[in-house]
Amino acid sequence: MTVDIARAPVARLGIEDLAACLDLAADRQWPRERRKWSFLLTMGEAYGLRDEHDLAGSVVLSRFGPRLAWVGMMLVAQRWNRRGLGRALMRHAMDHAGAGTIALYATESGRPLYEALGLRVAGTVSTHRGRFLGAGSRTGLTRPFTPADLAAVQRLDAEVTGADRRRLLTGYLRFAGQVRVVTEGGAITGYAGSWRDGETVVIGPVIAARLADAKVLVTDIASTVDGPVRLDTGHPYLAAWAVAEGLARQFEVTTMVHGRDLPGDRSRLFTPLMQALG
Repeated sequence: MTVDIARAPVARLGIEDLAACLDLAADRQWPRERRKWSFLLTMGEAYGLRDEHDLAGSVVLSRFGPRLAWVGMMLVAQRWNRRGLGRALMRHAMDHAGAGTIALYATESGRPLYEALGLRVAGTVSTHRGRFLGAGSRTGLTRPFTPADLAAVQRLDAEVTGADRRRLLTGYLRFAGQVRVVTEGGAITGYAGSWRDGETVVIGPVIAARLADAKVLVTDIASTVDGPVRLDTGHPYLAAWAVAEGLARQFEVTTMVHGRDLPGDRSRLFTPLMQALG
């Protein structure tokens, strides 16, 4: 059976499709990120199209109420390049987003499709990776997250992202390797977390009132990591600091939006939770 692009039903994917998603990612020379895919298949709405071979394309839609929806993991098998699968999957995600703003991070290869669908550029995010030079140099200015901090962290996250991510954060706290907070006058003003992707520890999100707080949050997490660290940031000063601390710049993606501008106070969002989720 061959996929008919005009009539093929877009199917909902679940955790039982994990192996197919990993194979699809490998087909596009993306890493086989088992934990990341498991988290996304559980927390988001994953959709796909199949052909006679296996999964031919995927997209993950994460809805955060009426103000914001995020699109990630938009992949099409190489055998279906330039055949319309990407457009069909993106239209399905956009039609089901139910939000005033739809956003994603675009690679250079994906950007023409998104522009054709009416998305516009809203910024850039650079990915940095390497061994953190400040290993063992925890600042002592942050503390570990505790269950009693949950409501305050959820409120802070909603202020900064302009979206209700309570369900996502509850799941993330089980997924993350460590989460730390910074306080001022007894109130939580920033938090950061990390999660492991193979041998690499990804630091994100990082939310802070100022650059100095973002640096101490990253330092207090990265300084405990014996191995490579990854940091994605759209903040130029945090990016320059990351390079100085041994995290070399690897590539850049473009933030793109459809509808209204990104909600919230994005000046305090230094690092996304992950590129697939914003």
